[in-house]
Amino acid sequence: MSYSRDYVVTLRIFEPTVVHSELQDKQVEDNRSRVEDQISRDADKRLISLPPRPVADSFRNTPIFLPASQSADGVDRFCPAQEDIRGWEALESLTEHTSKATLDIIAPKSARRRAASHRAEWVQDAKDTRIFTRVSAWDVPPSWWLFFSLSEDTIITDDTEAGPRVIIRTDILAASARMEWAAETVADKSKVVDMVEQTANLAQWIDSFDMNSVLELDLGGMSDVLWPNEGPELVDSWVTALSNDDSESAVAAFQKYAAAWEQLNLYARSS
Repeated sequence: MSYSRDYVVTLRIFEPTVVHSELQDKQVEDNRSRVEDQISRDADKRLISLPPRPVADSFRNTPIFLPASQSADGVDRFCPAQEDIRGWEALESLTEHTSKATLDIIAPKSARRRAASHRAEWVQDAKDTRIFTRVSAWDVPPSWWLFFSLSEDTIITDDTEAGPRVIIRTDILAASARMEWAAETVADKSKVVDMVEQTANLAQWIDSFDMNSVLELDLGGMSDVLWPNEGPELVDSWVTALSNDDSESAVAAFQKYAAAWEQLNLYARSS
């Protein structure tokens, strides 16, 4: 059995298979558990390998499917497994924020050169360079909650052997409209630079996908910690108050969210 990475929270775009000709002959099935286990097994092998292998193998030929049977509109959808692509991005970020001595231990020069070469080949040859998946550790970034409305979206709770697993899904048009409004409001009314940048980037990101896609937030192994969660309501209240020029309510909502965020950070550090 592979090592359980319960701290991972995932935001995925599931795009209709019909807009991808290379998927027309693939059998659509509920293969999520199998693909996730395959990726975890690869991560386990790389964790103990010498020299270290910080970037995953390519799993892009093994997409995660969202079968029509799990969709209200009966449309088959998929999300490519892009572990290698996200690994290249993580390695680039690590290079910018880590000392050379530490970096050489975590990711030797040979591994960095190999990753840079593979990334260059992908950028040159790939017809589609979009990133379908975003990952967070321990918590949900506040900007992500702005995609969702818990009173309107689909919430799926599954009791697994490892504990509860909560997944929230919404159609991409609703998610895009919510984030566009939030991004405009935050840009006009907020001084929180990180939120201004994040909402603008997310609004641009989601608009690059087919209009019949589905956005999914998977709380994974953090479900029992993050659910139920008043974070979505607090973030929405903050943006709404900004929109209404109600600075007192905006500050109150932001401070309450920040306090909860700090508690979760303590939980993460203790683990």
